[in-house]
Amino acid sequence: MAITLITGPANAGKAELVMDALRSHLARGEEPILVVPTRADADHYLRELAGDRAAIGVRVERFAGLIGEAVLRSGIAEPVIGGLARERLLLALAAGEDPQRARGAQRGFVRALSELLAELQFRRIAPGRLLRALEDWRAADGPDAAPAELGRIYGGYRDALRRLGRLDAEQRAVLALDALREQPALWGRTPVLLYGFDDLTTLQLDAVETLGSVVDAPVTLSLPYEPGRAAFGGRATTFQALAPLLGERGEHHALKARGDHYAPHARRALSHLERSLFEPGAARLDAGSAVRLLEGGGERAELELVALEIASLLGGGMAAEDIAVLVRGAGTSTELLEDVLSGAGVPYALQRRRPIGDASIGAALLGLLRCVPAGDGSDEAEPGGGGELGDLLAWLRAPGLLELPALADRLELRARRAGAQSAAQGRALWEERHWPLETIDRLYEAQARGPLALIERASRELYWLFCAPRRSAAAVLAAEELDEAGALAAGRRAFAELRELARIAPELAPSGARELAGVLEQVSFLSGEGPGPGTVAVLDPLALRARRVRALFVCGLQEGAFPARSRPQPLLSEEERRRLAEVSGLRLGERVDGSQGDQLASERYLLYAAVSRPQELLVLSWHASDDEGQATPRSLFVDDVCDLFEERLLEQRARRALGAVDDRAEDAAGDRRALVGTNGRESTADGTRRSDEPLRDELILAELAARPWSASAMERRIACPVAWFVDRLLRPDEFEPQPEPLARGALAHAVLKDTLEGLRLQTGSGRLRPATVTLARELLEDSLQSRESEHPLAVAPERRAAVRRRLQADLERYLTQAAEADSPLEPSELELGFGFDGSDDRGEASALPALELGGGFTLRGRIDRIDVGSRGEAVVYDYKGKDAPAAARWIRDGKLQVALYMQAAEQLLGLDVIGGLYQPLSGSDMRARGVLDGDSGVELDCVSTDVRERAELAELLAEALAKAREVAEQTASGELRARPQTCAWRGGCQYPTICRCER
Repeated sequence: MAITLITGPANAGKAELVMDALRSHLARGEEPILVVPTRADADHYLRELAGDRAAIGVRVERFAGLIGEAVLRSGIAEPVIGGLARERLLLALAAGEDPQRARGAQRGFVRALSELLAELQFRRIAPGRLLRALEDWRAADGPDAAPAELGRIYGGYRDALRRLGRLDAEQRAVLALDALREQPALWGRTPVLLYGFDDLTTLQLDAVETLGSVVDAPVTLSLPYEPGRAAFGGRATTFQALAPLLGERGEHHALKARGDHYAPHARRALSHLERSLFEPGAARLDAGSAVRLLEGGGERAELELVALEIASLLGGGMAAEDIAVLVRGAGTSTELLEDVLSGAGVPYALQRRRPIGDASIGAALLGLLRCVPAGDGSDEAEPGGGGELGDLLAWLRAPGLLELPALADRLELRARRAGAQSAAQGRALWEERHWPLETIDRLYEAQARGPLALIERASRELYWLFCAPRRSAAAVLAAEELDEAGALAAGRRAFAELRELARIAPELAPSGARELAGVLEQVSFLSGEGPGPGTVAVLDPLALRARRVRALFVCGLQEGAFPARSRPQPLLSEEERRRLAEVSGLRLGERVDGSQGDQLASERYLLYAAVSRPQELLVLSWHASDDEGQATPRSLFVDDVCDLFEERLLEQRARRALGAVDDRAEDAAGDRRALVGTNGRESTADGTRRSDEPLRDELILAELAARPWSASAMERRIACPVAWFVDRLLRPDEFEPQPEPLARGALAHAVLKDTLEGLRLQTGSGRLRPATVTLARELLEDSLQSRESEHPLAVAPERRAAVRRRLQADLERYLTQAAEADSPLEPSELELGFGFDGSDDRGEASALPALELGGGFTLRGRIDRIDVGSRGEAVVYDYKGKDAPAAARWIRDGKLQVALYMQAAEQLLGLDVIGGLYQPLSGSDMRARGVLDGDSGVELDCVSTDVRERAELAELLAEALAKAREVAEQTASGELRARPQTCAWRGGCQYPTICRCER
């Protein structure tokens, strides 16, 4: 037996020869192993063999499966150390004897170290040989020339594996191949056929040589290669390594290019592309309909063009499984691609690895583990401590954990409004109203018993989290639940590895819950469905090496992404490797992407392999800028393709501007415009309503007609009816803490009430005079101290003292100014409520009835202060922060509160109301603003222009009452129209996603 090497360009019929050889082995009663690069390739060829009734007796494996078979036949029984355990071991070795340094070691360094150790073992370089080579290097170039720790780490790693009785995957593979070399009979005559590989690693070359040259088993290998072609420059090294292995009995079949794989109408263009890509002096042909170019203004625009093209192909009858999209992570966001394809209604299959925290059960477990206190004497060591509020919420929001998921939302609202930021604070708020969160305590107790107990407990919690939403149900997982199952499987594998590590090397296992969470963060699972019938395959370019499609889209052709830039060696750069070989004779392999030239050659082949896959249509796409408008140059590979065809290929490329609206969205908008009724208001096609359409529900309209108004609600309704509807009727819970100005205002109202009532109690009068201002300041300070807990001034504790001092200074300044003004009126009513029946937020009923507005509408409210004179004349005061509107703007700006309160004081209390003033409590000018009857003879500290004649005062109040009645009538009729110009305090829409307005 010998090695059969099949080479040739793409579409030369290499697969046919491989499959013919496989059928020949079957005909002789042998049981061959077909080795392909990916799991999808394995499924594809199993289906093809089953269709030919040749699947029985054939094993289709990936290369790892071939090594597994070699291990089984060579009798190697030592267990393999898991990936997490290996990482923990390398972390410890990299840090030496310092565990703190181990925690701080970068995982990127550990991954690079793992790659280097794998290379050393594949090349069978012993630790002693590496140490001698590094010593020779230091002797030649000085003690700082060579990284001495590499030799120590490698030796310690091999010693640790022997001590633990474990092998790593590289050791096991090498030992298996070496055993087969020593005893070829262990393998026998089982044929091996490798197809779809465009390059071979060191281990794969070793396996081919071992099985074909030493064991003398029949090995058939196909390799895309054609001498003299620039596209195959990156594969010449592999061919030169395989050629000597053929020997005298080996065979080399060099196939010629064939064009019969292409559809007739596309054969001339696509065959020309395959034969001439990267070749100098190639002729230019008409691309016809076989090659198309798409240019988006931004990445989303590019992908929208791709989605529209795919949708058009599907609409024309092409099967989804005959279409593939190639993307590279550096050039295209897979999340954005998923969003665009879903929006376009394109069925797709996209598999990618995602961290376990992306699944709900993974996020919940990580959050739970972070909530467990450290237990090592640190600040987080007490039960219930540790973690942030978000960690606790991530756990509580796990599906099925709470029968009422809204409880977690309510906890978040309470915590944010109270300024709680830690998990311990959040837990305290939870347990004030609900049951104890004993799961955290159980994990804390398990942590105290040691790593094994902690891992066991955490593993049970993960399983319980998965089962929680499926209790008492024989549930069949829906498609959207498969990621949860994948996360569970990945988590249980990780826990099995860690459990074994805790048994054989407890010092390497995570000792605390937070450390365990850090380890689990690195665990990933395979998300999404693989390519199959009825779906467009979204793949990496390397994943389409062994199959063909009718239409292929190559996306993200940007400089730096495709071709990708050269990645330097993370440990022992190319220069260092060359120097090591010069002084010691130890030669480490240069990676394919070791230099820019080799990298470019590799990328050229990758593009060649990709563009040779489609049978009918090739589409290349790129974007001219990122989503922020910064220019992003297209790949020069696009120009290499364009050089093979007439110039109109590039000139006629489809283009889409950055931020363009989808054509179908435009059509839908036109359909919606056609639905506009005679009233000029728009209804949507699905029956939903727009924000400016009137309310028509009879129950809501009846409620609005009978609903009592407040002055603040009326002012909000005037500013924007939609915002009023959301704030006052829908009443969503506030997600953020109470804004500081509101908290400051609430506290100021309460403190001033206490101060004036205390002054009246101790002196018989609540008037502020120079003789009583000192007492008033003392009462103010006492009230601030007692009331602040009811109205927290800031979420951040470090801000509270400063905000309180500022408020106290402003209020003391007001007391001083009011005392100096020496008003002749006595503060008679403080925080006077009217129209409340006990159903309001405070739950208080008022003795006074509501104010009748006319037309059956009523007003209720709470007046901050009413000052009354000896003749029954009264002035209504309303406290403001600093902006006090003048009476001249009340009607225009919809500021009706003081005017309506003046009406209430007059009608409900029988007072002679001579004025209404907004009293600022901060700012440079603290004079009251509003209106005062100049004919009353009462002089107050207010702006002189606010003094009016009695007739003007009466006219202003009548206008305010009429405006209030008009607003109530409009509301009762269901009118609801957005007013973005006046909605927010500084202008702009408060709810742009509801009103479809710009903020």
